[in-house]
Amino acid sequence: MKMNGRSFHKVTLIGLVNGILLGLIMKWVEMFSDKQVYKLLMNVDFLPLIGAVSWSEASLFFFHLLVSLAITYGYAYILHPLKFFRKWNIYALAFITIIPSILLYFPLSVLSKTEVVLPSDLTAFFLWTILHLFYGFSLPKAI
Repeated sequence: MKMNGRSFHKVTLIGLVNGILLGLIMKWVEMFSDKQVYKLLMNVDFLPLIGAVSWSEASLFFFHLLVSLAITYGYAYILHPLKFFRKWNIYALAFITIIPSILLYFPLSVLSKTEVVLPSDLTAFFLWTILHLFYGFSLPKAI
């Protein structure tokens, strides 16, 4: 994929829309399921320096959007143009790209200093996984 203004804007738009939708849907799911998946998504209290600050929800959501943009740019500009991936199905590549985000459920829930979901909570993990898969399968729209 060649970097130009149009593709840059498209990738940015997809990254922001995906991140916003993931965050809002996770907040909605948390409200109705009592599984703190949104709180887990927004949690940074285990990070050195950053975790010591009492961030507003808007600031945490902004951090989440930065991560979403990084994932989307990584998918669109690093993984896809590599010759190794050119013959792959773009949805298979999106699935591979999002797997680390799904697996982050476990270390994030263990490292969290505030009460969030337990690593053994399979319902919360299922919700986390399904929502991240929807996020991941929308990545091909960025290319």
